[in-house]
Amino acid sequence: MFILVHFILKRMDEPLPQELASEENICIIDSGTTHTILKSKMHFSYFTLQDAVVHTISGSAKLIEGSGRATIMLPCGTKVDINKALYSPKSQRNLLSFKDIRRNGYHIETMCEGNVEYLNITKISSAKKYVLEKLPELPLGLYYTSLKKNESYMVVEQKFTNHSNIIIWHDRLAIPDQ
Repeated sequence: MFILVHFILKRMDEPLPQELASEENICIIDSGTTHTILKSKMHFSYFTLQDAVVHTISGSAKLIEGSGRATIMLPCGTKVDINKALYSPKSQRNLLSFKDIRRNGYHIETMCEGNVEYLNITKISSAKKYVLEKLPELPLGLYYTSLKKNESYMVVEQKFTNHSNIIIWHDRLAIPDQ
């Protein structure tokens, strides 16, 4: 197991092309990882702090600082819900597992256009296949994408002490009187 983790962590450190090197939201798509690893809390809707030490051939390192439910948005608007994503702010970049893509009902296939290979994320609906995302390949054979910021809505608990405020909300929500 520790060899697999070491291999995955090494792949996360592979150099990116010059134009992508400074991009914060780059995400490597990987079939060899068991969990999606995100380096920003902004993708998490539910989060539990926990320290986890990862053992590799080169030693141990505290890389995982928590886990929880996350939602990521890919460039063309494809939403991927992840039940147990790992939070690792020390990671070089984000890592998305094939397993989490498949759990959302999407399919994965490679495609070549000219001399360029792409990873397509597809969805089959009404017996038709739709390409949702077309992800380019890095020189070392990994595929990558960027993550968009999610729209988020926060529920806030509020006590109404003023009766007129309750009536205003009641009218705005169009709740019929009983």
